[in-house]
Formats: sequence, structure tokens, C-alpha cells
Amino acid sequence: MKTTTIPTLPVATVALILAMAVLALASGTSTSEAQGPIQMGLDMETTGNTASTLGPVDGCYELAWSGTPFDGVADWTIDVYVSGDTLSPLAYDAWVTYDNNKVHVLQGAPTDPLIKMPGAGDLSGYQVGQASFGAIYLELPYNGIPGDGTLVRIGLDIGASGVVTLGFAKGAYISTPGSLQHPVSTLGGQLAINSTCAVGGSVDISEGGADTPADAAAGSDIPGSAGSGSGTSVDSAAASTGDWSAWNYAALAAGAAVAAAAVAVGAWYARRRWLT
Repeated sequence: MKTTTIPTLPVATVALILAMAVLALASGTSTSEAQGPIQMGLDMETTGNTASTLGPVDGCYELAWSGTPFDGVADWTIDVYVSGDTLSPLAYDAWVTYDNNKVHVLQGAPTDPLIKMPGAGDLSGYQVGQASFGAIYLELPYNGIPGDGTLVRIGLDIGASGVVTLGFAKGAYISTPGSLQHPVSTLGGQLAINSTCAVGGSVDISEGGADTPADAAAGSDIPGSAGSGSGTSVDSAAASTGDWSAWNYAALAAGAAVAAAAVAVGAWYARRRWLT
């Protein structure tokens, strides 16, 4: 019986593998030129939304609530949606901010960061007043669902009445292997709990209609049109541009580096196993 001794993989080799993975990710490819603009926003009433369908988008919704404050149960759900890309997502970053004194984001169901990216690695983290949603495919198969629709469904546990403003600390989106991110604009929203939405805005932020004069004068983001449901909707505040966070770059690089290292070690081991 032959015994094969497997020496330790040199540290320099591992470092080289890691460096090559990081450089490959940083450089991107020519496909980055095809990455068009993406809109990432909040829909405060989710009727009609799926991973591949986007119903009327409510920028503000008036909700009658009489539940137990902060009981750990979802009192309402909202969506982070994306629109503007026909390809399947490979990675995203959606950091949602909110007033922690009025609502809490549930970490379990019905909160789902992988609606549009089933089987992806969930990178989400939760802090007081911010839910940092993120996901990435590091290996095949890429099962992302293309088209406009829900990216994240968020379960809210309500604790107090009042108008809650939710926004984005960061937003980023990638849908082509080896490419750089899409330009991303973000749109926040408001939930008026036992209250009313702000006066002077158009009824929602769905495509197809015209803003009211007051909303246009305030500098709205996109045209509004009549919404659905029993709530009243208004346009969100000015859009902001998100950038891919260093934390997600690190996660992406680390994951790819681990995968590359595994392949290299596997090939090296096979060569040692059969040639000695």
C-alpha cells in the first residue's frame, strides 16, 4: 500500500491566489459598459408585487393600527423593489434605515432578503435603525429572477403611531458576471401609522402619470399616478445614488478567493495524489 505525504501549501501560493481573485474582481470586464441604471425603492403597500412583477408603488401609506407594541410579530410588510434591468441579479446591497422608536424590522419571516435571488448567500445584517440587506451568488447555478419586482420583503413590528420615514443608506446592484455595478438611484418611503401622509405630494410613484404642481415644485423624483388600496400615497423625497459598500466588496472578494483557493488546492492535491 502506497502512502502519499501531502506537504503544506506554501503561504505565498495562497497569497497569490487571493491577490489574483481580488484583482480579477476589481478590474471587471467589458460587460460593465452594458450596466444600465437601476431604480431601487420602497413600496409601502405590497399588493401586486412578486419577484418578477411590480404593482402600483406607494411612496406613503396610511395604516390603521391597533396592535400590541413591539410584540415580535409582523404588523405590516413593505418591499424593497428594483426596476430597470432585464437581467437576473447576481449581487445586491440594500441598506434600509428607519425610526427604531416606531418600528422594528423582523429578522425572521416574513422578512425575506432572497425573494429575487433564491439559493444565494445571504449577507444581511441588522442594527438598531438599519437593516443591511445583501446577497450574492458565488458559484453556479445563478438562479436570480429577472425583471422589475420585489428584491426584499420586510416584516415590520410596529411600536408607536406616527409617520415613519424609511430610506437607504446604500444601494447597489450587479447582474452581469465580471461586471461593475449598475448606477443605482434610491427612493425612500413613509408609513403613516394612525396618521396621514404629507400634503402636497402626488398619490404615488408608479410610472405613467403626472405629478401635482406642488410636488413638481418640490422637485419630485419620477412621475406619479393614482395608487390602489385604502391608503393614500405620496412621492418620496429626492433620489440618492448608492455605491457598492466596502463590506460587500470584501465579502465578494473573500468568497471568490476561497472558491479559487479550493479549486487550486483540489487540483494540486489531485496532481500529488496521482503522480507520487
